[in-house]
Amino acid sequence: MAAPCNLACTYCYEYFMGDESWKKKPKHFTEELAYALGSRILEDSKVTGKTSFNIVAHGGEPLLLGAKKIDGIFSAIRENMSGITANFSLQTNATLVNEEICDVLAKHNVLIGVSIDGDKKHNSRRKDHVGASTFDRTISGINLIKKKRNVRFGGVLCVIDFENSPEDVIEFLCGLNPPSIDLLQPFVSHDSVGIFRKEVSEKLGDWMVRAMNKWLSNPDWANIRIRVLEDALKSVVTGKPTTDWFGPRRIRYLIVETDGRYDLLDQLKAVGATSIGARDVRASILDCSLQEARRKTQRLLTEHQADRLPDDCAQCRWKQVCAGGHLPSRYSVRKKFNNRSVYCEGIQALFNAAEIKMSEFILGKGNVK
Repeated sequence: MAAPCNLACTYCYEYFMGDESWKKKPKHFTEELAYALGSRILEDSKVTGKTSFNIVAHGGEPLLLGAKKIDGIFSAIRENMSGITANFSLQTNATLVNEEICDVLAKHNVLIGVSIDGDKKHNSRRKDHVGASTFDRTISGINLIKKKRNVRFGGVLCVIDFENSPEDVIEFLCGLNPPSIDLLQPFVSHDSVGIFRKEVSEKLGDWMVRAMNKWLSNPDWANIRIRVLEDALKSVVTGKPTTDWFGPRRIRYLIVETDGRYDLLDQLKAVGATSIGARDVRASILDCSLQEARRKTQRLLTEHQADRLPDDCAQCRWKQVCAGGHLPSRYSVRKKFNNRSVYCEGIQALFNAAEIKMSEFILGKGNVK
């Protein structure tokens, strides 16, 4: 929705990992593009029969647009969607939340997700452009969101930092009483971690297993979903994961940039400037239907071997669940996506621990959400 951001988080894949395509794009989505998007959704509904669409606004920082422009964009999308339900959500750092913005988000029934990595110490990488902490401003924003009537707090998103205690991070985040928590692995590629790959992988596994144990240990948190941990627990039984961390490479959503162009997966910007060839669908909402964009993204996945199991994973017992891991973590310049995830051993450790937890639950010896 808005390309710029009022924060300068050190791990940001949009600005600090070598991809500079943002410099050539408009700073924000316009009402004209929003109207076109609504038209494409209506067109798609007539073909597919879908009557409900999930639309996620993110950036950058979408609240930089201000209440009036946010209202205009959401209203323009709805204008062409007669008879179709638009489920709006928005991801924000919450530092710019105010009464007027809350009223607009309530008007459009927007589900609000807030990015925060834990307490003030855990949040040290989330600084503004002069290097100041943003923690207090984010907490104030969360408090206002939760206080305002008819404003929907969807949960929090946390980028994992292996230097932070997972027990302390989970304790703090659950203390905010969010409906859900998203834990994001740091976006790295084989080229960026190099010879430290296994060490980084094992750190992720240790962190995630400890986080899962902490989450499951407190019955008061039974109403709080931690999606990646929940997915790990369920998928070791069903074999059908639902998050981007794991599973077959099929298109579940489309990214639309601020210029209206489709993007395969914006998180691939984490692999650097070479990502453009693997991301750019070469089509826009102005000249391409959602149906055709899905076909183009699938062709792009196939062209770059991103929809197939990496050769390294052929003998892994978790291959049907993990499918090689999250796409950015599979990438290298030499082999493209034909690599197991940077975090391979860590993901295996998480699945192994989840399998034990589910076995204990089935035998009546443990608790699972």
